[in-house]
Amino acid sequence: MSSKILDEVDIKLLEILQENADLTYAEMAQRVGVSPSTVYMRIKKLKEQGFIKRIVAIVNPELLGYRLKALIFLSIDVKKFNKVVEALSSIPQIRDIYDVTGEWTLVCSLLVKDHTELSRVLDLVGSIDGVLNTSTLVVLRTIKENSKVLP
Repeated sequence: MSSKILDEVDIKLLEILQENADLTYAEMAQRVGVSPSTVYMRIKKLKEQGFIKRIVAIVNPELLGYRLKALIFLSIDVKKFNKVVEALSSIPQIRDIYDVTGEWTLVCSLLVKDHTELSRVLDLVGSIDGVLNTSTLVVLRTIKENSKVLP
């Protein structure tokens, strides 16, 4: 984590990039009130300092046939934590893995095309050495989903 305090220009650039990273430096410069070269240098610096992890396209999964989202709650043998996390990380349908407090050890979100693929992934997860118990919730509809950090 960087100790640099962001100024108003940095924050505005981060807000713009979160909303529409497809804008040109000239368009961003006009919105922020600085030159395009300043925008370029600021974004470069924000990347180097780790404020911007990467700039990616947000793809619509449904248009690619990925219509089913689910959450898997896992109890695991904590002595095998790293091996379980490594095995889960290798499953492409698993999007996120969270180490959590409470009844469960880990929570994973996943995205699959259909119930058949979900069943295969659940069988795979259940077969991982160190997974003791799982519970799966299928997402019926997404009410709110947001990738932005800044409001």
